[in-house]
Amino acid sequence: GDLVSDEVVVGIISDRVAQDDCQNGFILDGFPRTVAQAEALEQMLAENSLRLDAVIQMQVDDDLLVDRIVGRYTCATCGAVYHDKNLQPKVAGVCDKCGGKDFNRRTDDTAEIVTSRIKDYHEQTEPLLPFYQKRDCLRMVDGMAEIDEITRQMKEVLGAG
Repeated sequence: GDLVSDEVVVGIISDRVAQDDCQNGFILDGFPRTVAQAEALEQMLAENSLRLDAVIQMQVDDDLLVDRIVGRYTCATCGAVYHDKNLQPKVAGVCDKCGGKDFNRRTDDTAEIVTSRIKDYHEQTEPLLPFYQKRDCLRMVDGMAEIDEITRQMKEVLGAG
């Protein structure tokens, strides 16, 4: 149940980004989480003649984030994603995509756990923002926007739009 050391995680990332399918780029999601991890990542990238093009922060209101996460659920058969308020199946209890009637929620998608994760983010991860601002690679995406606008912003940041 312990966290893996930064050294081990950076080693895994180093091995992974050296593979052929990463030669045209890669996305790291959820890493780094601390300034120490960012510094270790920066060193690993430099050793491999790589650099970060962008670090993306999705800006979302904390209370809305809790609501979004706590309300989500998926079809157990096909994995289609739904939400209690924002995206319900057209027919209650029946998946729009496969007709399945069994739905799952992640056990850690409770208000208490999500609130604790957000607190950890503010304490441990938020300090990365000035770290990457100084390196002129921090990009902001409005996570409060409609999904099409978020997609547009993400594509713009990634140079795919």
